[in-house]
Amino acid sequence: SDEGQEIAAKNFYRPRKEAIAQKHSKQFPKLKLVTIDEQFAGWAKAQKTHFSDGGTFDQIQRAASRQ
Repeated sequence: SDEGQEIAAKNFYRPRKEAIAQKHSKQFPKLKLVTIDEQFAGWAKAQKTHFSDGGTFDQIQRAASRQ
């Protein structure tokens, strides 16, 4: 509902309805959205690169645990 979208926006959640989003455009500037296919050559490659054993996620976790 519009009321629900307004409540969400006032609590820092990006509204989905275009009219409500326009009303709150200073708080939520337009985003350039991308797809997994465009950026990572599909889900299979993204999974292997970032989430498999030793992937990007594991590397970040190891680095964070050393701090």
